Amino acid sequence: MKRLIVACGSGVATSTTIAERLKRKFEADGVDCRVEAVDYKSIFNELPTADIYVYIAQPDAEVLEEAEKREIPVFAGIPFLTGMGEESIYNEIVNATH
Repeated sequence: MKRLIVACGSGVATSTTIAERLKRKFEADGVDCRVEAVDYKSIFNELPTADIYVYIAQPDAEVLEEAEKREIPVFAGIPFLTGMGEESIYNEIVNATH
């Protein structure tokens, strides 16, 4: 099973909200993917076991380089808060789970 991480500054409020939203959408659509909210400060510890990375605040260049090196697709999470562009990003994430 793939593992999707959602990272925000504290790993609590925003990332948990988006992670729960993704979990509900995945369950409704039959997508088999584990979703976890994580603390951005621990991102280098989380990336080695992640398959998909959803960020809240724009990640540092080093984080993006590490994700690219590990071939981990990276997606913006803000559309899951605003609703703007949510379906498009969601569909891209679902495609990355296959």
